[in-house]
Amino acid sequence: MSRTFITTIGYLRERWKVAFPDASAVSTVAELDGMKSPVTPSLWLDTSVIAPESRQQVIAAAAGLGPPVVIMSSVPGEAEAFAALKEGGRGYCHVEAAPEQLREIAQVVENNGLWMPTKLMQRFLSVSSRLATRAGPDTLDLNSLTSREVMVAERVSYGASNREIAEVLNISERTVKAHLTTCFEKLAVRDRVQLALRMHNIEIYTALN
Repeated sequence: MSRTFITTIGYLRERWKVAFPDASAVSTVAELDGMKSPVTPSLWLDTSVIAPESRQQVIAAAAGLGPPVVIMSSVPGEAEAFAALKEGGRGYCHVEAAPEQLREIAQVVENNGLWMPTKLMQRFLSVSSRLATRAGPDTLDLNSLTSREVMVAERVSYGASNREIAEVLNISERTVKAHLTTCFEKLAVRDRVQLALRMHNIEIYTALN
């Protein structure tokens, strides 16, 4: 299934086409509204061409369609990122993000994960760590992880990107992704945000808690 980009510019940017050759574009959320379930694994909302006062409303409308929504901004910022995620977004990135990063984001959000840029991830973890209390969960048992998986998980816990981890550990980004997938399974988390919170011993709340 092709990814769908919502953008009022009326066409797909070149890097979007490189990332997803079969992608399609619509001008407004309204064009998709009314469909019981849009046939797309993810929606990509270009907010760079939406008036600031209307963005949250548009994000909420897109999120209400069903597929995970990735918000793309021309000037990514902390406040906007958290507001977008609060409205139901699953990912947040620069509108000119590189094709390989777009594919990585798609993989995360389409598997029920959450994705945001490294610096914002680090800020998010910093805030979460300060809010954590001593009455948190028991000490995390990492015995199920291999030594290399622990090294990858630790670096994720401080907001490092896959590329940064690969450079430090002298392994390929593909190997980093493989280790992360295994870490997710062994520690029962769904994405790098939850993995980071778990590594910092911060309780993860879900609909099942």
